[in-house]
Parts: sequence; C-alpha cells; structure tokens
Amino acid sequence: MYITGSVLIFAGILKVHQLLTEPIVSEGFWESWAFFVIQIPLELGLGIWLLCGLFRKAAWLLAVISFAGFIVVTLQKALAGELYCGCFGTVYVNPWITVLAIDVPIFLLLLIFRPKGEKLLPPPWPSAEHFFGVALPTFVILASIVPVLIFNKVEREQLWTQNVPDSQNDSQQDPLHIPDTNETTPDVNQIIPAEQQWAMLKHIDIADSLRSGVAIVLFYHDDCPDCKEAIPVYEQYNQLYKGNDLHFAFVRIPPYGTEEDNPVPPDTTCLTGRLDTSRKWLIQTPLVVIIADGLFIKSWEGVAPDDMQIFEAIEQR
Repeated sequence: MYITGSVLIFAGILKVHQLLTEPIVSEGFWESWAFFVIQIPLELGLGIWLLCGLFRKAAWLLAVISFAGFIVVTLQKALAGELYCGCFGTVYVNPWITVLAIDVPIFLLLLIFRPKGEKLLPPPWPSAEHFFGVALPTFVILASIVPVLIFNKVEREQLWTQNVPDSQNDSQQDPLHIPDTNETTPDVNQIIPAEQQWAMLKHIDIADSLRSGVAIVLFYHDDCPDCKEAIPVYEQYNQLYKGNDLHFAFVRIPPYGTEEDNPVPPDTTCLTGRLDTSRKWLIQTPLVVIIADGLFIKSWEGVAPDDMQIFEAIEQR
C-alpha cells in the first residue's frame, strides 16, 4: 500500500511539472491537457489516501482497479510500438518497462497483501487527528491544484512567435514558422540571405540541401503511427516527382529510438536528416512543411497532405 501510494504521488508530481512547463500536444482525450487536469488530483488523492491508512479496504480496492486500468493502457501503447508511456510527465520511460517493472508487480502485490478483517466503508469515522492532520489538508491541496493548472496553462501558440528569424536575438527564436495572413513570399529566384530564411533550418543537419529549390519536408517521430503510413507514400511521391528543383526529405525528431525503430527505410531515395537536441520539440506529427529557396511556404501539422494539396500550395506561393 505504501509503495503504491508513493508511486502514484511521484507520477502525479511529475505530471504537474509537465503541465506547468510545457504545452500538451495531443488530439486524443486520454492524452489531452483536460484529461491530465482531471487525472492529476485523482492520482495524488489516491496516493495520499493509501499512505495515510484511512479506510484501507476501500483505498485498496480503488488502487487495484486503477492499476488494472494502467496495465491495459500501457500495454496497448507497448504493443502499438510507442517509445514512451507518458506516465511520468517529462521523464521518458518505455511502456514495456512501465508495465513489466511497475504496473504488473504493484498490481500483484496489491492482490497478495490485501487488507483483511476491515470494513469497506465507515463507521467508524476517522478521528479528529486524522481529519485535521490528513483529510482536511489533502482536500485543500487537491482543490488548489486544478485552478493552479488552469491559470498557468502553457499555451502552445507561444511557440510560434516570429515569421523571420532575428539574428540579433536568436535565443528567443521559435523553431516553427507559421505564416501571417498578410505575408508575401519573395521571388524564389532571389537569393535569400541565410539569416532571413526559415528558422527551422538552423536546427536541421541537412539544411544546406534544403535551401535550394522546393523542398517538401516530413518531420516524424519514431513511434508515430501516422508517420509510418505517410513515409512510404512520400517515398513514392519522391520517385514520381523528384527533379532538379523539387525534392522530398524526411527529418527525424528527437528523442530518437534505435535504428530499428526508425520508420524510414535505409534505402530511401529521399533526403534524410535530424532535428538537433537543442530544445524539446513539441510537434504533433506528421508535420509536413514546404519551403522554397529556404523560405517557408506552407505547413500541415498532424496530417500528411496528398500530392495534389502539395502542388496546389506550391503553385499558389
């Protein structure tokens, strides 16, 4: 019970840190910011409940149900090939490690060392010492967590701050360029100075190969299922449309898995590169970006456009 409570509190604190320091990038409800705001107080509350020893049988029952659910969710992520379970905030843990080394052992320990000879619910009610020393402070802490998370939510829009990199203030540059509606694209025949080109190029190891002509760049995570579907399609696009002024590229986003995790085949005909590890890249993949002579043209995040959408965007630049 004490081990279980400590793990829940530790995981809850890490999730609080994550929500206070970075935006959540996910479309699914179970990994969304709203779900975390609901989950964190429940997780911390159950952890404190298990540690304080009140109504041990009821706390034990909720813990068994919770860890059974954790096993199902984490096992699904492991079988899907995801590299990280997301259980511990910004601390990356492989789902196989979580399910085999944490969730299953704790679940089995709960079943083995279940409380005996105790009532599920009161009476007897907790003493005044327990109420004022544990229950009341816990209610206050949990009630304060939700507004703190809501009013300190890190908005993802803060990442897209400038259209053109500022060479005098590069430390504040945003890595991803989203165009202003009034922005005009310079003549692609014009030689654009490197310090005026798209800021993301500074963080890609194959930037020199992308600065000339039109480049369609697909950014991907190793464990992104949509990326795994899009990569062979874009490989075919490259073979069909590749020319002197048009090329496709796959750019890998850290944290990287092993080479076996990389969905891009070694014999790809596309350019391949990596984003550097100078920052944590909060990108919903697949991210497809079109650049012309180093200048941003258009991007799609969370979806890979087909060839008709790509060429329509190139023609309209």
